Amino acid sequence: MDKQVLRAIHYVIVALMLSTSAVYFLVTYQQFTDESGYGIREMPNQKEVQQGTSDMDSSQWTELDLGGKVQTIFFLVVAIVYVPVGLWMLKQKHSNKPHVIAFAGSLSLILFYVVSRTISLPIVGIQNDIGIIDIVTKIFQSGIVVSSAYLVIMRRELEKKLSI
Repeated sequence: MDKQVLRAIHYVIVALMLSTSAVYFLVTYQQFTDESGYGIREMPNQKEVQQGTSDMDSSQWTELDLGGKVQTIFFLVVAIVYVPVGLWMLKQKHSNKPHVIAFAGSLSLILFYVVSRTISLPIVGIQNDIGIIDIVTKIFQSGIVVSSAYLVIMRRELEKKLSI
């Protein structure tokens, strides 16, 4: 395996990390600026719930409002965490540690996404919406997982060849 190919893969992973962070920042911004706190999610507004024009009662709204806030904070934390790990990759070009962390974190987020669509979780309940942003982030995160695993494996094989 050529070192230039490994270097290119490394920079692709960094780009995916920072792009994923940007998407999560966008989602967070949309949710913070939307008065209901749900941004791109299809949720009734509180006025509809209070007037009885929504299918939901006020206790369900309170649960969803808290769930929306938890989601927004979660998205913000994910957006923030992706940036330093991506920058760490840029600084430590030959270290596998940030790639292993990116692999584990992105895989965890993908699995959490699948679980949130199949099991009712505390506070947020079961999520049944799948939007373009969900698809884009999962594609980016899958790219991070696959590329990071490949890079780490190829680096280890290269190190074995060089030490022989």
